[in-house]
Amino acid sequence: MTPSNLQIPQQFSSVFGVGSPQSVFQPKGISKWSSLIVGLLLLGGSVLGFLFGAYMTYSNYNQFGPASLTQQLQNVLLPTVLVTGLFFLLGLAALWSAFTNWRKAAVVYQDGLGYSDYKGVRTLRWDQITGMTSAVTKHYRNGIYVGTTHIYTIWDRQGKKLVLNDSFPKVEDLANVIRQGTFPHLYKAYSDHYNAGRPVQFGPVTISKADGITVQKKSYKWDEVGQVSVEQGILKVAKKGGGWFSGANAMLAAIPNYEVLLSIINQVTGVKAG
Repeated sequence: MTPSNLQIPQQFSSVFGVGSPQSVFQPKGISKWSSLIVGLLLLGGSVLGFLFGAYMTYSNYNQFGPASLTQQLQNVLLPTVLVTGLFFLLGLAALWSAFTNWRKAAVVYQDGLGYSDYKGVRTLRWDQITGMTSAVTKHYRNGIYVGTTHIYTIWDRQGKKLVLNDSFPKVEDLANVIRQGTFPHLYKAYSDHYNAGRPVQFGPVTISKADGITVQKKSYKWDEVGQVSVEQGILKVAKKGGGWFSGANAMLAAIPNYEVLLSIINQVTGVKAG
């Protein structure tokens, strides 16, 4: 059942086969308009600035003759070109941001995800998504927390990827909904492979019944592993009775479906993970 107050963007009117829409995520309208306005102002300013510099150079040339041309080029036209060139590039970047975000939106359906941008509309059923990585970075300046950036990369069965970032307000909530939708399908597929005795790979981490866990180039049998944990964006494997240099680490951002990995380790292997 579709929530009564949900406003679906027009470009999703042709989407079908993924159930009823549940929630909508899209960049704020003010951010798109502000990028457009700033881009136009910067481009307009760069053109006017260049014309002014060219006019001053031409006027001085007419007044003082060719002898002043070299000095005018160095003192007026060249600095003007550098400044207006920077404004021009910044203006293009702002307009590109407005263009790419203008039709950007994500709609969560019962059975999948709809996504639109300047390339068109794309739909992915939960069982079509084969991988998702999460790169969440907290930023500090002089020891003071200044914000967090989020980048979530999704892959489908054809290897096509979809990147979600902070251009979406509450992108973390969107990522969590995607995790909830894909988790049952991914867990079953990975656990079936594991229980069948085949190695299961999660980026730099591989697990199997016979060989235990391999992180980067370090391998440990399950009876050698004391705990698998996540701390500050790093997956850590602690060896039983190990010292300071035992165990292995891998960046969480490089591990697709790390929640599935931890669940299989915790529920199937008997090793504590979390």
